[in-house]
Amino acid sequence: MNEKKSLSAGRWAVITGMLLLLCFPALSLEGARKGLLLWYNTVLPTLLPFMIFSGLLIGMEAVPVLITPFSPLLKRGLGLSDAGAFVLLTGMLCGYPMGAKNCSDLLDRKDLSLPEARTLLAVSNFPSPMFLAGYMMTQAVQAAAGVPVFLWQMAVSIYLPALPIFFLASWLYGFRRRKDPGKLQTADCRHSKTISGVLDEAMSSSAETMVKIGMYLMLFSILARFITLLPIPGDLLPVIFASAAEMTTGMDLASRTLSGLPALLVITGAGAFGGFSGVFQVNSVLKNAGLSIRHYVLWKTVHMLGACFVFTLLWGPR
Repeated sequence: MNEKKSLSAGRWAVITGMLLLLCFPALSLEGARKGLLLWYNTVLPTLLPFMIFSGLLIGMEAVPVLITPFSPLLKRGLGLSDAGAFVLLTGMLCGYPMGAKNCSDLLDRKDLSLPEARTLLAVSNFPSPMFLAGYMMTQAVQAAAGVPVFLWQMAVSIYLPALPIFFLASWLYGFRRRKDPGKLQTADCRHSKTISGVLDEAMSSSAETMVKIGMYLMLFSILARFITLLPIPGDLLPVIFASAAEMTTGMDLASRTLSGLPALLVITGAGAFGGFSGVFQVNSVLKNAGLSIRHYVLWKTVHMLGACFVFTLLWGPR
């Protein structure tokens, strides 16, 4: 019964979307153009190289070498395996949905246990440092309306809440009760692959993922533009709804229509949550039945609330 209701709701959503595209072609074109330009100018050049080299690192079994400098913190302090440390690092440095993709791929290879993979999915997706220092800070400075706002405030607000979330998720999923975090598995068939074969496989997988990301950015950018047409009272709620759909559109709208702490909280919260565009991107790279997108959304909501709370403390009374 629930499946039939869900299918019926999905059909009506598709029909409504088609009608909106036909009735508001100019707005649809604007949203599609912004989404594709964001993908082409920002996401593609920053994420694709990391995605290809991540595939190479996994295929060539070079992950342990990469994470050696971080072993004292990530392996001994957090109890992560080599693969788990790699997932966390790429999720923090490369941006959505890199952490989730590596988490799913390494779980497929049995380099991660299911409890560790579930724990990492809760904390492995962040806005990249380049996106945070560039786009997010640009919007934040504009929204602050002359009041100083610093990069460290935004970075601490985004990254610090991940630590308590990690320990809570590890306890709920039973990861911290494991005595041995495990090592990367090896198999003779992996060594039989040539460098060119591993590169071809990494490029094909990365290209497929990037095309999906571009499509989701386009669709949710259109949705965010349509949200601005709704008769929603006030200035704050439309911005929040647009940010929930696609974070960059919401951040831009927040910096232009709001100011001060409300605008900064929307920008911070959108960066932590990633928008439902990010949720669909993550869902597109999850291949494992053991990794739940519903749990992911719940953890990102907690992350968003924690990021806003920390930023409020750091921003202080004005």
